[in-house]
Amino acid sequence: MLRSNRSSVRSTKQLSGGCAVLFGLPFILAGVAVGFFFYLPMIGGWWEAREWVEAPCWIETAELKKSYSGKGGPTYEVLARYRYEFDRRAYRGEKVGIFGGSDNMGSFQQEAFQQLESARRSGGQFRCFVNPSRPDQALLFRDLRWQLLLLISIFPTTFPLAGCLVSIGGWRQSRRAAKIARHRAQHPEAPWLWRPEWVGERVYPEPDPLLFILGVAGWILLVQMPLSLAVILSGELFRSALAWLALIPTALAWIPLHFAWRRLKSRMTLGRPVLLLQRVPVAPGHPLLGELRLSRVPSPYSTFSVRVLCQRHITRNSGDSHATAKETIWEHAATLPAAEARRDAGGVALPLRIEIPRGLPCAVLDEASIVTTEGEQHVWTLEVSSSQGGRPVVLPLPVFISAAEAVESAGQVVSAQPGRAPLLSMDDLLMRLNARGIEMEVDDGGLPVSILCPPGRNRAAGIFLLLFGAIWSAAFFFMQAQGAPLVFRLLWGITSPLIVGGGVWMLLHSRSLEINRREIRILNRVGPFYSWHETFEPRHITGFVHDSDMQSGGKFYYRVRAETIFGKPKTLVDGITESVTAETLAQRLDEWRRQNDTSHKS
Repeated sequence: MLRSNRSSVRSTKQLSGGCAVLFGLPFILAGVAVGFFFYLPMIGGWWEAREWVEAPCWIETAELKKSYSGKGGPTYEVLARYRYEFDRRAYRGEKVGIFGGSDNMGSFQQEAFQQLESARRSGGQFRCFVNPSRPDQALLFRDLRWQLLLLISIFPTTFPLAGCLVSIGGWRQSRRAAKIARHRAQHPEAPWLWRPEWVGERVYPEPDPLLFILGVAGWILLVQMPLSLAVILSGELFRSALAWLALIPTALAWIPLHFAWRRLKSRMTLGRPVLLLQRVPVAPGHPLLGELRLSRVPSPYSTFSVRVLCQRHITRNSGDSHATAKETIWEHAATLPAAEARRDAGGVALPLRIEIPRGLPCAVLDEASIVTTEGEQHVWTLEVSSSQGGRPVVLPLPVFISAAEAVESAGQVVSAQPGRAPLLSMDDLLMRLNARGIEMEVDDGGLPVSILCPPGRNRAAGIFLLLFGAIWSAAFFFMQAQGAPLVFRLLWGITSPLIVGGGVWMLLHSRSLEINRREIRILNRVGPFYSWHETFEPRHITGFVHDSDMQSGGKFYYRVRAETIFGKPKTLVDGITESVTAETLAQRLDEWRRQNDTSHKS
C-alpha cells in the first residue's frame, strides 16, 4: 500500500480546490469591505480636514456616552452640539471628530469631553474647523488618531492575504493533485513520472511563488502606506514615540520584497535550470548522471554550487494544527565552474555526476500524504545556486528503487516505499555532533568515552533571546514610564527577565560527561560561578531515549536522555538538529550500558 491509515484519514480531510476558493472568498471580501468603506475613507477624511479653516464656535451641549458590548470593556463616544460663525454667517454642527462612533482606543474621547464640557460651563469661545467650500460642514477635532487607524488597518491587510493564500493555495494544490493522479493512472508502475516536474528524463524546478510574494508586498504597501504618510505628515512622530509603531506594518513589506529580490536575482543569473538525466529513476547505490542546463549564459568567471539533499520531513500534530520540520539525512555538494559549460540551444549545459550511497531511503511516492505512521517522509532535492548571489533553485529528484532491483525472488515488484533512515556511521556521528559544537571521544570499540557540550553551542538561539529580551525589556520600561495598564506591565515585567535569563543560560551553560566502565559522571556548569555534579552507574540506567525539546522555525532540536531507576529522565546531550544523530548517539550509549551493566550478568 502507498498510504498508511493515518495519511488516508488526513487526506480525506483536505479541502478540494473549489472548497478552498469558497472558504477564502469571505476573508477577501470582508477585508476589502473594511478597507473600502471604513479605513480609506477615514484617512481620506483626515487628509481633507487638514485644509479646513479654523473658526470660533460655542458649545451648547456635551455628553460622554458609555456603552457595553461583548468582553472588550466599555466604549465611549463624545456627543456635542455647537454653533459657529464663518464668513459672517451662523451655522450649527454636531460632528465632533473625523472618525464617528464609539471606541476605547486611548483617551481621546474622555479628553475631548473634558475640553468641551469645560468650554460649555464657562460659556467661552471654543474653536472648530470648517470646510471652506461647504461651510455647513464642520468638526471640533481633526486629530489623526493613528492608534485606531492602525487597529482597523489590520483587517484590510491580513484578511485578503489570508483569503488569497487559502484560495490560490487550495486551487493550485487541487490542480497539482489532479495532475499527479492523471500521471499516476497513466504510469502506475513508474512513480518517477508522477510529479509535474518529472517529464521523462527532464527534471524541472518546483513552482516559483515570485508573483505571489510580490503581490503580498504590494498589497501591504497599498494598504499601509497611506497611514504611514499620514503619521509622518501629521507630526505625530514628534508628539509621541509610540507613533513609530504605525510605521512597522509598512516596514514589514520589505521582508517579502527581500525574498522577491533574491528570486529575481536567481532568474537573472540562472534563468530556469533543467536537469537532463541519463538514467531514470535515480537509485541509491548508483551515480546521478546528467546535464544541468541553464537558460542564461553565465559569466565565464562565475561558479555554480550544486547540493544534493536527502531530507526527512517530520510532521507533528497538535490538535487541528501541525508543524513540519526538515532534517538532512545525507547531502553532497559540488562546484561547477562556468568555464566548463558548453553552449547549448537556448543557453549552456554543465555535466553532472554525483555518487549516491547505497542504503539511503527513496523519495515519497505521493507528496500529498504522509506515508509512515510516525509522520515522516523522505524527499530528495537538488539545489543550484550561483556565485553571483540569489536564492538557490530547487529541483525535486526522482530517487526510487529501479525495476530491476525491486524484483523479488517470486517475481513480484517490491513497493518503493521509503523506509527508515539508516543509523549513522561513527565518522558521520562525530562530524554531525562537531557541527553543532558538541565534542565526543570514543574508544577503539566505538563507545563514548567523553562528551562535551560547551557553552554557546546554541549561540544563535541565545543571542536571539537576548536581543528579543532587550527589546521586550525596553518595551516594559517604556510602558512603566507611560503609565500603561497594569495587566500589560505585569505581563512584560514577568516575561522580560525570563526571556533574558533563557538567553543567558544558553550562552553560559555547559555540560561534560566522563564515561568509563563503572559510571557516567556529569558536570553541569553555568559560567565560572556555579556548577554541580551527578553520577550514574550502569545499573542505575534502564535505557537511553531521544526526543525533541524545542522548535525554532522549521527545525526541531533533539536531546538524548538517560532513563534511570530514580524516576525523572536525565538530559545528557541537547542541541542536536537531526533525529537520526540523536538516535545513533542514544544507541551507542545503550551499547555501553549493556556491556557494563553487571546487575544482569551471571
